[in-house]
Amino acid sequence: MIKCVIMDLEEIQAPVKDLLDESNSFLEKELRSNINLVNRIRHDTPIIKGKKIRSTLLFLLAGSGNILTRDLPGIAASLEMLHLSSLIHDDIIDNSEYRRGEKTLNFNFGNFISVLWGDFLFITSLNIFNDIDKKFTDIILKSARLMIEGQLLEAENTSNYEIEMETYYDIIKKKTSALFAGIGEIASSLNGASARTTKGFHDFGLNFGTMFQISDDMLDIFSENSGKDRFRDLKEGKITFPIILLLKNNARHLVENFSEDNKDALLNLLHEYKIKQSSMLQIKEYYGKCASFLDGFPDSIYKKSLLKLLNFVTYRDY
Repeated sequence: MIKCVIMDLEEIQAPVKDLLDESNSFLEKELRSNINLVNRIRHDTPIIKGKKIRSTLLFLLAGSGNILTRDLPGIAASLEMLHLSSLIHDDIIDNSEYRRGEKTLNFNFGNFISVLWGDFLFITSLNIFNDIDKKFTDIILKSARLMIEGQLLEAENTSNYEIEMETYYDIIKKKTSALFAGIGEIASSLNGASARTTKGFHDFGLNFGTMFQISDDMLDIFSENSGKDRFRDLKEGKITFPIILLLKNNARHLVENFSEDNKDALLNLLHEYKIKQSSMLQIKEYYGKCASFLDGFPDSIYKKSLLKLLNFVTYRDY
């Protein structure tokens, strides 16, 4: 039974706070430049802000396996650069003005500079991975290719009100879950694990990323604290998990003709068909898969925080 406990992220991250601080310092050091524009962009880019879920997951997995190596802060910093690069490109594609309640880089500097900065972060990330260990570069390149494929598949299905759930899962398992799966593989490879063990870590990351994305889909509709206006995904033509469920209840006309004027009607319909509850059931299914994997770890403060992290992703409101 999954307990509905709203976890505090700082409490979850407490066992790895020093590593997170080291990673932030690494990020700031790597992105210093004698080019004034780079420093201006760095100042306006939330490179050390955000929830740091990816870094936290890496550190907690490594701690649970007793493999807290000196390379971890650099690896985590590289992961955050890669993730931020993908967010910058997302904002350009979606023509977004806000990210986490703040003006986006493309709003402040335009698309041309934002593309260059996203590319700069991506290349810097790969360089760091390569300097630490080429095997990490291979893992991340595989994840990055899948992330781009997911973005392309999502673009291909923009405003596709007949999208199948299978296609939706294909999109999110590439666009979102692939990086989490790569984090699992990196954590596994730190101690030279077998291919069988690596697959377990990979699948854990894939399942974690999937529940994370469905949770994110719900925030877009039901949260008042997500830092963005409701139904932004739908406005951008992204057909998410809750909307697919609603479409299966003959609500296509309302969804297809969505506007600010019928937003409340759509929200009422989502409540009427208990879409939030159905979405939560799906999240909990992936929660169960992740928790089962963690059963194989010995008890530790890191394992305890990993379980708390699963609860946070399940019940978060931001």
